[in-house]
Amino acid sequence: RQSLNDTSLIAVTYHQLGQIYQAWGKYEQAIAHYQQSHDLYEQLGQDKNVANQWYNLAACYREWGKYEQALECQQKCLAQRQKLEDQSAIAQAYFQLGWIHQVWGKYEQAIAYFQQSHNLYEQLGKEKDIANQWYRLADCYRDWGKYQEAVECEQKDLAICQQLDDQTGIAFAHYQLGRIYQSWEKYEQAIVYFQQSRDLYELLGKEKDVASRCYGIADCYRDWGKYERALEYQQHCLSIRQTLNDTSLIAVTYYQLGRIYQVWGKYEQAIAHYQQSHDLYEQLGQDKNVANQWYNLAGCYREWGKYEQAFECQQKCLAQFQKLEDQPNIASAYFQLSRIYQAWGKYEQAIAHYQQSRDLYEQLGKEKDVANLWDWLATCYREWGKYEQSLECQHHCLLIRQSLNDTSLIAVTYRQLGQIYQVWGKYEQAIAYLQQSRDLYEQLDKVKDVANQWDWLAYCYLNWGKYEQAVECQKQYLLLHQALENQPEIANAYYWLGRIYRVWDKHEQALEYFQHSYNLYQQLDLGKDLAICHRAIGESQRLLVKNTSDKTVAFQLLAQAEQNIRQAIQIDTTGDYKENLAYDHIIFSLIWSERLRLSSIDDSLPQEQIAKFEEYYNTGLTYFAELGQTVNRADEALDIARAYLEVSVLKNLERAEELAQESLQVFQEYNRRELEASSRKLLGEIYLSRAQQHELDTKVTATQFLTESLQIYKELDLSEKAAEVEQLMHSNLDNTGILSD
Repeated sequence: RQSLNDTSLIAVTYHQLGQIYQAWGKYEQAIAHYQQSHDLYEQLGQDKNVANQWYNLAACYREWGKYEQALECQQKCLAQRQKLEDQSAIAQAYFQLGWIHQVWGKYEQAIAYFQQSHNLYEQLGKEKDIANQWYRLADCYRDWGKYQEAVECEQKDLAICQQLDDQTGIAFAHYQLGRIYQSWEKYEQAIVYFQQSRDLYELLGKEKDVASRCYGIADCYRDWGKYERALEYQQHCLSIRQTLNDTSLIAVTYYQLGRIYQVWGKYEQAIAHYQQSHDLYEQLGQDKNVANQWYNLAGCYREWGKYEQAFECQQKCLAQFQKLEDQPNIASAYFQLSRIYQAWGKYEQAIAHYQQSRDLYEQLGKEKDVANLWDWLATCYREWGKYEQSLECQHHCLLIRQSLNDTSLIAVTYRQLGQIYQVWGKYEQAIAYLQQSRDLYEQLDKVKDVANQWDWLAYCYLNWGKYEQAVECQKQYLLLHQALENQPEIANAYYWLGRIYRVWDKHEQALEYFQHSYNLYQQLDLGKDLAICHRAIGESQRLLVKNTSDKTVAFQLLAQAEQNIRQAIQIDTTGDYKENLAYDHIIFSLIWSERLRLSSIDDSLPQEQIAKFEEYYNTGLTYFAELGQTVNRADEALDIARAYLEVSVLKNLERAEELAQESLQVFQEYNRRELEASSRKLLGEIYLSRAQQHELDTKVTATQFLTESLQIYKELDLSEKAAEVEQLMHSNLDNTGILSD
């Protein structure tokens, strides 16, 4: 065309090259070619084609995440088309403006532009385009979390497609209704619509679309927690795409298989599928998707507790996005690095990367993402024990979400505020915010989220020591998930009912609920959760021993407990679940300490059992240290310290005090007030034991620790725990207020 000196066709060719580069994710080259096409059309005075190139430039900038440039180009496109009085093209320009604002998270403006586009098409009597605008409005309302409005718009799209006898449009409308109901967490309705869409595409012989609908059904079953069904549909999708030899879509399918395995807790299989997806994208030269798979690999390794591998993958993801100059995804990469550091217990690095991510989103004008980053900063500060900073960040988040009128995310913020106050030990404020969150979700008819707020309320009441209310809330959570037929969450509800009853010292009821949970997890093949149930059952059996006077029964219970912990260790070793293994080894060491407590003093000192006790708890504490779980390590160390205090064969007050003091320092550093009170109580008991051995100055020290513990429990309104300390002080204090002998 250059040799023919045909300027008009050269401009067409530059446009086509732009499209190729855009589809390839190489946005700079795409922009350059669209610009060349635009300039040539301008020289030729072809105003309509100049406007079209502004449209293409806007679409490319939108995909690239450069929304201000996209808006600028689209405004020029609109102005040109208005000058040409091309009503159909003006309607299309309004549509593109709506789309830019939608992905920018500016939903009100997006709706307004889609509505303008719809009205123009209505004036022009272009029924198919009117239907498309109803679809776009529905999609925007779905993104905005306004599901009722989304359904209403999509039903109008469907009605027009049926009137036009547009079978492809009808099939697609059913798919969109499925997506809305899936986002609304109404999975049964979603599946019905997805299947109707798939059946229509099958009748039309559109295999590519049939595969896409199987993909959607799999995604919905994954959200619903029905992992086997999800896998079944995703495998079907894969086989169709392999038949069609569509490498790009095969890569997408491997990614989705990875997601299913990841939420199923099968991390090895997840990693393998993400890697297959990554390799295919690499062969295709799709750099953006290669980077996305590094992101997914990093997220999976993070969940698996393999932080070094997660960090390595995420650095590769960041480098790729920086090379592509993809600012939104660079911000997203910083966010993922933060989450890795946070899970690793490296809070300073996490905060720094969250701030980098937030600052980038601020530059990009992505208010919704800025709010999300304030939310994560609040979560990180909360875990770090810096509650005032956490509260400040969460209020920033709330203000933005209120300005965006995003009710669903406002509900999330109330929940987060509740969690901050809960960890801070301010239970009344926590309950108030959690109830506000639940009430908002009820207004939105988001049943799954309503259920989750009952779960958080139960957890808050459990921490507050109000066990009846905790059980009541947890049963609400159970009932709602039974109505939703969400089996993993039903199993989780049984597990937490077991946890509540265990803390309440009602071990028989606890065991009953743990067994229900175990049976469900076994049916669902959720190995990681199955191991947690084995451990929970073993721990309850160990605690039952303390209330058992018959030594034979006690040793039988300990044998059963040991069997459960060994099974947990076997599952967790196979799955390489390090956090689980940390807890398994601590509980195993406490089972050994209970054996030693029951052993006769006359027996020759069971050195082998003492060695087992020490070996297991040291292994557990080492796992916690490797995972960066400083607070959890300190919490478990308190149980070991108590064993050194209470079990005569193990008695070692120096070691007990050393562990308790280390834990106390951690709880003070991370502002864990209840745990601080618990460690001060234990130190008081250790010094009480020293006082009984007539060690100097121990009475005053014991009094000090117990008084400080009592004060904290009273401040936190933990009446039962305060009563325990008062009873301890009352029975060991003389009338001078100093612990008596």
